Amino acid sequence: MDRVRVPAADAGEQEFIEFAHTYDGYRLHPDLSELHERTRDRWERTGDPGDDIDVLRACLFLEVRAHRHSGGWGRFSQQPFTAALVTRVRALGGPTVPVRSQS
Repeated sequence: MDRVRVPAADAGEQEFIEFAHTYDGYRLHPDLSELHERTRDRWERTGDPGDDIDVLRACLFLEVRAHRHSGGWGRFSQQPFTAALVTRVRALGGPTVPVRSQS
């Protein structure tokens, strides 16, 4: 199985965007919007996005899609929720994680 490097906190914008696209949240989570809403709500209330690496990556995938569809305003890598997701993925999965998308 192919693996991809998890961006460091100070990585460039493009690295965050490319990493988010290595997980196909649409295919792997039919309830992606609800999953994202629950995870983001938890993070906003507690500062904890959770410990399920697949959920974290699915949320990151949806965040990058929303960022793109909103015109890409602001730096994706500096959005607080985005940063929290990537930081937790790195903490749980280490420096690399499996690619989970269809190419």
